[in-house]
Amino acid sequence: MTVIDALFRASTVSREDVDAGHALRRPGHGGRARALGDALAAGLVLLAATLVLPGGIAHERTVLVYIPLWLVAVALSGDYRLPGDIGLRARRLLLVALVLPTVTLLIAEMIDYPISAARVTAACAMTALLGIGVRVGVAAVDHRLFPVVGVTHRVVVVGSSASLPALLNRLERAQPRRFVVLGACVADDGPCNRPEISIARGTESCAAFARTCGADAVIVAPDPNIAPADVLRLRWKLEEAGVDVFVWTGLYTSPASRTRLDLSDDLPLLYVGAPRRIGPTHWLKRVVDPILALIALIVLSPLLLGLIVAVRLDSPGPAFFRQTRVGKDDARFTMWKLRTMTTDAEAVRHALAAADEGAGVLFKIHDDPRVTRVGRWLRRTSLDELPQLFNVVLGQMSLVGPRPALPAEVEAYHPDVRHRLVVHPGITGLWQVSGRSDLSWEESVRLDQEYVDDWSLLLDLRIVVRTVGAVLRGRGAY
Repeated sequence: MTVIDALFRASTVSREDVDAGHALRRPGHGGRARALGDALAAGLVLLAATLVLPGGIAHERTVLVYIPLWLVAVALSGDYRLPGDIGLRARRLLLVALVLPTVTLLIAEMIDYPISAARVTAACAMTALLGIGVRVGVAAVDHRLFPVVGVTHRVVVVGSSASLPALLNRLERAQPRRFVVLGACVADDGPCNRPEISIARGTESCAAFARTCGADAVIVAPDPNIAPADVLRLRWKLEEAGVDVFVWTGLYTSPASRTRLDLSDDLPLLYVGAPRRIGPTHWLKRVVDPILALIALIVLSPLLLGLIVAVRLDSPGPAFFRQTRVGKDDARFTMWKLRTMTTDAEAVRHALAAADEGAGVLFKIHDDPRVTRVGRWLRRTSLDELPQLFNVVLGQMSLVGPRPALPAEVEAYHPDVRHRLVVHPGITGLWQVSGRSDLSWEESVRLDQEYVDDWSLLLDLRIVVRTVGAVLRGRGAY
């Protein structure tokens, strides 16, 4: 019997067919791959600068230290050892590209060494962009060829029979391929009905179980029924086995930009700061939104007039559709849209109730017979939303925010869902750029709550940029 077989028997798993391939495959190391890629990226930038720029930058003595200096800077950002998705890694590199030229120029000024600020800044920016490409490539290798440590974590989850279901459900909804669950280590004798994964009993067997499964990380779900000493001993064993340790906070959502680790007095805590929507930057949004909406109305007025004529010629009835919606803090207001349905749409809605394909309290039909020919095109291009700029000018809506809900929908809300009403609804938002009507009700609510909890001016800008792509694709617009 091999050592692995012995460990496997000792872990008391409840399923015989653990994927032995996980234990036999030798994964690459993401940190080393990223470091090598960054070195090549920095070298390519220097080579390109030498060939393209007059005089190049390769003739400066600083070139001799640029590659190791870049690698040290990225290492100090933690990107070679800390976890994170492509977005987080890209932000780390862009931060390095911003800070490194500043530090370099300050040092050069102190020692009176001549150096081109523009060339150093351009070199760092290009190296960061190539480094982002390296990380995308490493992720592609992990997804398609072989596992790379630090990209997709192959994990065993640890907790009680009461805490594990919530963690497993959250992992299933997490972004694709961030974590692949290989097994679960249940600390007590309670049930864990997960036939798709292997199960071990007792925290003392978890380290051996994780090695047997081929896991590179363990996620611990804290539970008052698990003794702190058991968790401490588990961490020690996992560290000796070279297995990374994640601890789930138990938070349903995580406003990442407001969450900090507080280690004061040797008491590890997660501190969640006040949301930005109650700070001065949100007041700036409330001032800027009507101004931008008014400018957009002036610029787009010829297009809007043309669309009004098209709607009137296509079917009898008014060009605009007005409807009562629920805004911030349950305030009712009249929302304006270009009419995309026949004038009797509301009257015949009850007759179409059986064909409803909407998520949750939303009423949606893919091929709604009430939609006119021009209306179908307006919905696909989202141009029917243009008149909502008037609502933004009047302060009833924002350019970016949660979807404005109908009063009947709000009446059916669970109390937790009402949290989305603490901000003004928007013409576009996370819901609109993430699939719109193709999303489940739960996913739509989660996105709206994520926006409310993690709002920032930068998030609004990102949503506006993504809106362009969502409109061009037209996915979920019906």
